[in-house]
Amino acid sequence: MKNRKIVFGIFIVFLFTVFASSPFFRKEYIPTHDGEYHIIRFIEFYRMISEGYLIPRWAPNMNSGYGIPIFLFHYPLPNYIGAIIQRIGFHAVDAFKISLAFGYISSGIFSFLWLKKLFHVKAATVGAISAAFVPYWFVDLYVRGSVGEVWAIAFVFAGLMFCEYGMFIPFSFAIAGLVLSHNILAMLFIPFLFGVALLRNKRYTIGILIGILLSSYFWIPAIAESVYVVGLNTVQVQEHFAEAYELIIPSWGTALSGQMFSGNKMSLQIGIVPLLIFFMSIFVSVKEKGKEINRFYRYVAMVCIFAVIFTLSWTFLLWKYIPFLQYVQYPWRFLSFVIPATAFTGAYVSYHFRMRIASIIIIFLSVIFSYSYTRPVVYSPRDGYYYMSRKNFTDGTSSMGNSFSTIWTGWKNKRSEYLLRVVNGKVKGSFSKNSYLDKQFIVASETGAQVDIPILYFPGWAVRVDNQSIGIEYQIDGTIRFFVPSGEHRVRVVFSRTLMRKFADTLSILVLVWLTLWGILGVYENRHRHISFLWRPH
Repeated sequence: MKNRKIVFGIFIVFLFTVFASSPFFRKEYIPTHDGEYHIIRFIEFYRMISEGYLIPRWAPNMNSGYGIPIFLFHYPLPNYIGAIIQRIGFHAVDAFKISLAFGYISSGIFSFLWLKKLFHVKAATVGAISAAFVPYWFVDLYVRGSVGEVWAIAFVFAGLMFCEYGMFIPFSFAIAGLVLSHNILAMLFIPFLFGVALLRNKRYTIGILIGILLSSYFWIPAIAESVYVVGLNTVQVQEHFAEAYELIIPSWGTALSGQMFSGNKMSLQIGIVPLLIFFMSIFVSVKEKGKEINRFYRYVAMVCIFAVIFTLSWTFLLWKYIPFLQYVQYPWRFLSFVIPATAFTGAYVSYHFRMRIASIIIIFLSVIFSYSYTRPVVYSPRDGYYYMSRKNFTDGTSSMGNSFSTIWTGWKNKRSEYLLRVVNGKVKGSFSKNSYLDKQFIVASETGAQVDIPILYFPGWAVRVDNQSIGIEYQIDGTIRFFVPSGEHRVRVVFSRTLMRKFADTLSILVLVWLTLWGILGVYENRHRHISFLWRPH
């Protein structure tokens, strides 16, 4: 009977989240701020995966064909999910829409399972649905198209769930998933999850560390090699604070959040129902007798309050002088905390309501007040060809204003007229190999030749002449130029892993192997000795 109730609760949450995300399952295209950037990345990332590069770091066809190291710095997990969906047979636009929908639906189910462990099925259902209809969700889904943030929130709920169920290894994977889904939200939510671990099970603070190490292959090179690029952060924080009335009064818009877009500015509201639930939870907490759950409530409530405060201009001096906050870019990103806070407080309040009608009213109001936000503006259907046939997409750097580039050159806004140029010499025959990241050919010259390849230089690109490494002259225009002595020489231009990337990759692999072996041993112990300290440390 109990399992039936759980299945029924999951089914109800699933229905509500499918309803809210149903526009993604239609043919029409939904215009968003970041969507087209992600679609181009999906296409390029899948192309690299198809060529056998399992950890893509270079996007060779972007930046007018000069390439760009965008995958080294932008969260990879949504791209992997998009690649899997494309592999099944969907084009990139549909892959983007399906990925957003699946991330949102998954978060609803994870939140229900988390709350069910803390309360009961009815309360978990109310909490999960009320959180699923927080207005900021639909800003991420239908206005911004931030697929990384959607999956990051899903992994936050997954981490909360695994922590509550005592599943150490899956918890570590959830932390890694959070980091790989959106590095900025990871910076915000990992401290929150650390606090949760201290309250619920202190051993899970180690799980957070393991999850961070598991994702080392991404964040270590991204931090170490960020000194070689520009355009990672072009946001003026002071232009994106919320006004107090914007947090309280319902509004909706599809423009950006800057001051110049005040007429149709994207919504920064907390939401009527989340506010109502929060104030109700204060009264409930006064009567709450359970010290442990009340302590958890106070922690979640305080984190949410401080998160909302950081969206206001009152905190500008903190944003100015605390380096950590500057990486967050947009103060309103802190509204992400409203989602798990609403899930917990919604379940917390519902748990103390004996009458079912009160829970039904909360669900009803959650849906009614946010219904219009789930019906986005749509355009005519588009597919991947639509973007691949337009230079403004294929020749950009998939960044705002095409600002992302290396420190040695800006955006290359015009494609090169040549694939390979040899001055005072010639290429003998054709390329013996001409893949995206590995080009091999023979250069013949009587006096020594200058070789130019229209590829942006970045650490990792190397030139070998007759298997001997030679220097690259990239200072002139940021592209690959080198000199070959007289005679006939075999040349190889290849993009390989730097020492830092090798270290980070090895660290992630070692942690992955260790976790896998630990999990296998845990299953073995469970079957043969009926103990679970390996898989579920308590």
